[in-house]
Amino acid sequence: MDILKIREHINKKGYPDYRFNQVKDAVFSNAVASFKEIKNIPESLREELEKNFRFYSIKNVMTLSSKKENALKFLFELKDGYRIETMIFEKEKDTWVACISSQVGCPVGCKFCASGKKGLKRNLNYDEISDQVLFAKNYIAKNLSGEIKRIVYMGIGESLFNYENLSKSISILNNYFNIGKRHISVSTFGYIPRIRDFARDFPQVNLAISLHSAVDKTREELVPFSEKYPLKELSRALKDYLDITKRKIFIEYVMLKGINDRQKDVYKIINFIDSISKRKYFTVNLIPYNQTDLKFLPSSRERISEFCNMLISEGVNSTIRKSFGVDIKGACGQLAIK
Repeated sequence: MDILKIREHINKKGYPDYRFNQVKDAVFSNAVASFKEIKNIPESLREELEKNFRFYSIKNVMTLSSKKENALKFLFELKDGYRIETMIFEKEKDTWVACISSQVGCPVGCKFCASGKKGLKRNLNYDEISDQVLFAKNYIAKNLSGEIKRIVYMGIGESLFNYENLSKSISILNNYFNIGKRHISVSTFGYIPRIRDFARDFPQVNLAISLHSAVDKTREELVPFSEKYPLKELSRALKDYLDITKRKIFIEYVMLKGINDRQKDVYKIINFIDSISKRKYFTVNLIPYNQTDLKFLPSSRERISEFCNMLISEGVNSTIRKSFGVDIKGACGQLAIK
């Protein structure tokens, strides 16, 4: 739903402002599934909206539910036939997290991730991004219980590479879905040209850096696109980010056996952090590898725990991410275009 163009249409047609508010409340508060269901607006306006706008800019063609936890994966078809995936999971009772996509495919091409296997096809428009949340919100309202409280741009795509649509979608989620900016997280491999812009435009939105190695050579092998943006330059950009926002940075780190999970890798991460700012400004999220490529093996639980404890002992906050939806290929690194 292109809510911005709908507002413009209603204003141009001379309807009073409260008509748009009625549409907005029906869509975002009352879980209507079509414009026809908005009964408190004139029939003429309902017909105009039905004629000129799609209620959803995306079409749900499949929903998979995990048998292990409260997690679902939605397969959406776009108007040009491309397909993307979105994940939602219940982190706490009645508190849902939506993991949304920002592109069809991904230009970064992380070797251990399914999302970029077919390369980048195109950017998602802002309504295609926000409609993932709208559909999920309505699905929960009609079939489950609770509400979406957090949004993570950690599905398919490099979010900062699609900056204009990312920005508009964040504003829509904040203004229309009433999701606080501190409950929104944007992940990037470290797209330096936009990190400073993001700091200025969205100082309250969480930034997560997909690091995966603090050694340039290893990182370039794992994340080929990072060759253009060496760690030294990323360090300077993140220093500027902290100077602007004074907000904590989250470092995402997929644990790969024998590649980036050794003791020396812990100290490489610490050295990278120290090159930016004080350790208190960082949290390192260790992600168990959800296998998508036989070339890589996941680190053992024991190794991940040891790695985490070593970081903590050095004054770096660290957590181990719980994987949701592994059985439906909806966990970190498993979402893909179809």
